Formats: sequence, C-alpha cells, structure tokens
Amino acid sequence: MQAAVAAEVGGTGRDRRPRVEICGLVKRYPLFSRRRDRALAFLGRTDHLAFKTALEGIDLKAFAGEAVGIIGENGSGKSTLLRVAAGISSPDAGEVRADQPVAAILELGLGFHPEFTGRENALLYGALLGVPEPVMVERLNEVLAFAELGEFIDQPLRTYSSGMAARLAFAVATNVDPQVLVVDEALAVGDGAFQKKCVDRMVRFKEEGRTVLFCSHAMYLVAGFCERAIWLHQGKVAAEGPARTVIHAYEDYLRHRGKRRAEPHGEPGVPAGQLARIQEIRVEPSGGTVAPGEAVTIRIRFRRSVSGLPLHVAVAFEDENGLALAVFATLWDGHPPLLGGEEEEVALRVPACPFARGQLDVTAYLADATGLQVMDLMLAPRALTIAPRRWEPGLVRVAHGWEAASWQG
Repeated sequence: MQAAVAAEVGGTGRDRRPRVEICGLVKRYPLFSRRRDRALAFLGRTDHLAFKTALEGIDLKAFAGEAVGIIGENGSGKSTLLRVAAGISSPDAGEVRADQPVAAILELGLGFHPEFTGRENALLYGALLGVPEPVMVERLNEVLAFAELGEFIDQPLRTYSSGMAARLAFAVATNVDPQVLVVDEALAVGDGAFQKKCVDRMVRFKEEGRTVLFCSHAMYLVAGFCERAIWLHQGKVAAEGPARTVIHAYEDYLRHRGKRRAEPHGEPGVPAGQLARIQEIRVEPSGGTVAPGEAVTIRIRFRRSVSGLPLHVAVAFEDENGLALAVFATLWDGHPPLLGGEEEEVALRVPACPFARGQLDVTAYLADATGLQVMDLMLAPRALTIAPRRWEPGLVRVAHGWEAASWQG
C-alpha cells in the first residue's frame, strides 16, 4: 500500500485558518468479556481491559469553503472520525478543534426522538445546537419545504422510512447556519432528486465559505464535490491529498486487494498447508518497456510442496482501471498440466505485443490440474510499459487491412 500522497493543504483562500483541525487523534474502544467488566468501566476502572484501536495518529485540517472527503472500507474508522470531529465522541489522545456550530448528519435519527413528530424534532435539534426556539420556528417553513414530508411532518419519527428521516435530518442540519457540516452517507438512502437537492445545498455551503466533511462510498460524489480527500485503512491514514489522486490510490488498492505483490528475489519455500507458491515474475525485455508489435516474454517461477504436483499457469494483463486486456492460460491453450520438480519455470511468449499504449499490471496465477482451484496469485504492478512511436487512441492493435475500388496499385 502506498504511504500518504503528498499535497499542500489548501482551501479557497478566503480564510487560511483551519475551520477543523485534528492533530494526533487516537480513539480506542474497550473490549468487554464479562458483564463485570462493563460495571468496572462505568466506575472508571479500565486498566485490566483490552482495547480496540479505531483511530491512531490522525491529522486533518479543513479550511473555509472546502470539502474534504473521507473514504475507506467498512470498519476503517471513517464514522468514528466524523463523530469525533462533530463533538459526539471524545478522543482518547490528540487535539480536536472545530468552529462552532457543527451540524452532523450521521446515523439516521441521531439527535432525534422517535416519539416526537418531525416538527418537534426540528425544534429539538435546533435547541441542541444553540439556536433559539423563535429562530427555529421562523425557519420551519423552509425546513419542511426542503424535507418534502407532507402530512408526515406531524407524525412520530418512528413512522418514517429511512429516506424520510434522512430528508428531515439534512433539512434541519443545513438550516441552523453551521460553520462546519459533517455528512456520513446521508445521501445513500435518498432518491436521485433528493441527492441533487442535497449536493446543490452543500455546494452553496462551500460558496458561502463554510466547511464540509463528507463521507461516502460513492467515489463519483467524492471526486465531484471534494477538493481534498483522506483515505483511512485500519484506523490510520493511508493517503491524503487531492481528491482524485487519493481516490485513484484507493481504487487501485481495492483492485489489487488479496493479490501478493511481486518481490525482487521471491520467497523461498512453500508455506505450510499451501501446495504451491509463485516465487517470481520477470518481464523481458528487461525494464518491461516495448513498442506495440514487439515481442514480450513473461517468466513465472514457482515452487511445489512435492515434486510432480500437476499445475496450470495463467497470466493476465490489466490496465490501470483493472480491465483485463488479455488473459492466457496453459489449460485454455490445450497444454497438459506442468509436472516438474519442486521448483519450475514457465515462459509465456507473445511474439507481437497487441497492446497499443499505457502501463499494464501483470498478474500470474497457479491452479490445479482442473483449473478450478487457484493455489496462488502474484501481482507485478506496472510491470509492462507500452511506448508507442505515435499517439494511439485505442488500447490494442489488431492486424487489419483496407480495400477500396478507387485505389490503384
């Protein structure tokens, strides 16, 4: 995994003082194995407990007029970070500062009472953020118009669907004049029209010089709305910087997740319980740079747990978006299983490279005699570079010819 993607912290230039500033944030949760542990923790006695670290060493700055995206897999710490930034959860170490008021749209219904009506919950939420009741009463018409709840506005919240609760939460949170808006997947439950209204309002917030922390699994929303992004992996920052750069690194990780990366000298032996293991991927010519139409050879060196174990080999060429441009397999090409000694090498020869341009990943696979069980796979990222002598609009070159009756000779 890549370390942090460097980037200059910025903003719109309106206000160079961060609206949100987090330094060295650590957040841990105690692990309870007995009811007695919960009781002792309630009394402040936690020395004997084990802890799960949700966030470790997180630094984040967000400026006026800026949206910062928070991305990562489930369980990476995104929601915990937003809860701490919103002041709902306290850090175990580090410093957290955010300009007030901070409006948060986190878990649906957070800050609402299920037995209160939508109207009553709107007034309650405003009171929690310090907005006087007369002011919230004046704003209720705008809140209700945005939420589009109709007659349900005077029904208990427990009767609402998840989409209705989301509309109410967003309408209220964005009508209390927050300096910082924290949004965690609130748009995921809404329809297309609702999402557009929300995005339009968040864009207006940025234009007014407010700050947005935005968490979503929809990368197109993060890329289109956020100037910068932070990628969390297992509670730590994996990358931060311009949103599109961080998203590309994250998607590259997702595409390669579960694949072992090629190492310069391979790894000796075969791990216990594993029947075969790829040791090395080599691309020839050395350096892996060729022109379209030139010859390419991929050498795969592997080890078996026992000599003679029948194996098949496959090689895939993938572009930067994970699209498999070509896949070759000994089984598909009609070759019998490989039956060599404990260590063996096989070569895939492509006499005329069919690819037109770009950097390609090479992934090697080891499978059993049936080809149904993959025993090992290894990734050589950006192992093959296709350097055309002219601009190429396509990704592959195909042998072809032209004919026309008007052409002579």
